[in-house]
Amino acid sequence: MINKKAQFGSLMTLALVIMVLIVGAIVVVIGSGILTFVGDTVNDVTSTLGVQGDTNLSHASDVSIGVVNQSLQMLKWGSGILLFFALLGILIFAFSIKLQPNGFMIVLYILMVLIFVMTAIYMSNVYEEFMKGTDDIASELKEMPMASFIILYMPHIITIIAFLGGVIIFSGIGGEQI
Repeated sequence: MINKKAQFGSLMTLALVIMVLIVGAIVVVIGSGILTFVGDTVNDVTSTLGVQGDTNLSHASDVSIGVVNQSLQMLKWGSGILLFFALLGILIFAFSIKLQPNGFMIVLYILMVLIFVMTAIYMSNVYEEFMKGTDDIASELKEMPMASFIILYMPHIITIIAFLGGVIIFSGIGGEQI
């Protein structure tokens, strides 16, 4: 006997994961851009303080704030790698779901994919507007090649992942029968 409630729950869990990824990607990358900008600005200001009394504040800044800034600068590639593995995780999650290919679930899946692609288009356009700017945050976002590529091409990527995920879910390749 097919448990349709469990099938619906599994499909909704996958939908929630994909929607969180789409929205979370924008938040992570823009947040990383802001953090790297703040790190650069604070490091530049504190490294020019010089010697005040008996204390070399420039050296103190280099060994404290400079190290933190170097760690923050790793977010430029780290955010892209995080997004890549999140996308890969969606495909791995699809292997844990095995649904009966009935018409209702397939139509529901296709409608969800359309909603995801439309949301990804909107988010990609929002991100593109941030990148087109001439301010400091835009220049930081332009220095994040992997993350920017993933977000700018998010509609294409979501379409490909949704297609592959649908094949995995409805073909029976995945986990236990629900």
